[in-house]
Amino acid sequence: MAAVRPRHRSSRQERFTGLAEAVRWIVWTDNAVNSLNPATGETYWREPMVTSSNDSIPTPVFQKNRLLISGLMFELDANRPAAKVLWPETMAPSKRILSNTSTPVLQGDYVYSAKSNGELVCLEANTGKQVWGTTNVTELKFGASIHLTPNRDATFLFTDEGNLILARLAPGGYREISRVHLLKPTSILGTRKFAWIPPVYANGHVFARNDEELVCASLEAKR
Repeated sequence: MAAVRPRHRSSRQERFTGLAEAVRWIVWTDNAVNSLNPATGETYWREPMVTSSNDSIPTPVFQKNRLLISGLMFELDANRPAAKVLWPETMAPSKRILSNTSTPVLQGDYVYSAKSNGELVCLEANTGKQVWGTTNVTELKFGASIHLTPNRDATFLFTDEGNLILARLAPGGYREISRVHLLKPTSILGTRKFAWIPPVYANGHVFARNDEELVCASLEAKR
């Protein structure tokens, strides 16, 4: 049995019970992913991962014995504080970062994630092999973002263009159900404007904001 309790954006604590119990911190910094003893600070293991501070925005994702740090997938040992890299084999930062704006979703044996250029992809969780990709979610550009929030058998996708999309994501492909424009992009990067801030969902509503306004919209289907 495994549980993850978040503390801040780039760290996770895991507790495992089995033949042996190990408690450890997983800490993502600008130059490595580290596993630490929370009581003493001792380093259990360290995987070099040199990135800029702008790349460590995505939240690490944990499921069973898999830990996904953006585009770097680990398999954690349940009985001792050890891990191995499943993918990618290269240490190139460009291959270890799926998106520098968006957190991936790990569902069963598949990963769904935006890429830094705005493409939405499905990957095999064990190998990192791409199953499919679509460019129909948001315009391809540097700085694009797609915030994914699973909801029962569908997923909400909020894009850098301020659009909220309801779609079904499956190994067989991407199927868009509906789309609505919530608010205008206001965050400036170069000559473009973006809506980067992730929305919040509560009580059948979505709350989204930019630098000028906060929008609340109902998620109830129109009768």
